[in-house]
Amino acid sequence: MAKTYDGIIIGAGVMGASCAMHLASAGLKNLLVLEKGPGVGFGSTGKSSACIRQTYSNYEVCLMAYESLQYFKNWQEFTGLKEPRADFNMCGVIFLMDADDANVHKIMEIQKRAGVLSKLLDHDERRTLFPDVDFCSTLLDLEAEDHECTYKLQVLYESEGGFADPVGTTQDMLDVALGLGARVQFKTRVTGVLSAGGRVSGLDTDFNGVKETFHAPLVINCAGPWAMGMNDAAGVPLREKLVPTRNQIVCKRFPEQLKGTIPMVADMVNGVYFRNDPTGTQIVLGSAKEEDEQEFVPDPDNYNEVADAPFRDEKLTILNHRISTFQARGEITSYSGIYTVNQDDYHPIIDESELKGFYPVCGFSGHGFKLSPVVGMLVAQQVLGQWGRGKTDVPSDFFKRNRQKLGSNWGGVMA
Repeated sequence: MAKTYDGIIIGAGVMGASCAMHLASAGLKNLLVLEKGPGVGFGSTGKSSACIRQTYSNYEVCLMAYESLQYFKNWQEFTGLKEPRADFNMCGVIFLMDADDANVHKIMEIQKRAGVLSKLLDHDERRTLFPDVDFCSTLLDLEAEDHECTYKLQVLYESEGGFADPVGTTQDMLDVALGLGARVQFKTRVTGVLSAGGRVSGLDTDFNGVKETFHAPLVINCAGPWAMGMNDAAGVPLREKLVPTRNQIVCKRFPEQLKGTIPMVADMVNGVYFRNDPTGTQIVLGSAKEEDEQEFVPDPDNYNEVADAPFRDEKLTILNHRISTFQARGEITSYSGIYTVNQDDYHPIIDESELKGFYPVCGFSGHGFKLSPVVGMLVAQQVLGQWGRGKTDVPSDFFKRNRQKLGSNWGGVMA
């Protein structure tokens, strides 16, 4: 016999968990979360670098990042959990930018308007705060034998940015939803979207070979790289070009004794970003270049989950140049994840589809984790007409489908 719910969420990643928490907090009790993986964070979320920064060229997105940061800073109060797992590390964020980059002051005006604490660091402040970082402004030529450093960077500093545990954050939000009566079922793949009279009516699923149907007048599609397949199955493909894209990450363990702490570094000169990990013994390193974000993954269940050797070697060379105390040694590991890039404007879709009651929440282009605490608020307001576990000043229809392009985010391919 088919089971009936007031709402179903597809995906138990950070977006599905945020939507579940806020919808349940807003009063939607009979709520089911379906996840094809064996547990929380087995898709894109578990492989996120989980960077939390507020440097965006769009005011609404900057505001959304700022608001989300306030929740990360006060996570225990926000969730109400006695022992939360998110483990936010406020190590600070620095953007290293060319001296001629005219966007910097525009970004800072947007940040000031949103409430972000940011400033440009002078040479003395750089050396005092981050003595291990080499602030060379010369593009590193990997083919050249010699490299002559110049020091003409603009260094934008967010004192309150950092990173968190992506799986712990997701589990926390899901725990809030479960405590409010929601239910989660893992190892359950959605095989079909049901509808009647122009409205979604439920989902067909496969749980370890057992076919099951769930009825609901509301379905939130938070399936990440699989979301486009769900939109197609519902008969409401998006006009926007949302592409599952491979994202490579390199991790380096280091034995060096640092002089100070390493912030999250966004090196816009050489096109990398990196941060420490909570133990202080490993660097997580990725790309900030759009050209490294072009590998379309036709099947998100089957792709190369290890970083390519040329990618690894190039990024490590840049890292060893940027951190002056590093040496070219230490254990190297790597992995690859997938996130869904909206190639139209790098912003997500959070909107009801032509099929009533079916809401795609997808296409975050690697920015989703840092925005996730607020995403569910927007969904709760759209679906129920009321806020969930907090209120945002970002318009609830800001990320509507079929919109005019919002403009790509400056500084923007970092997960």
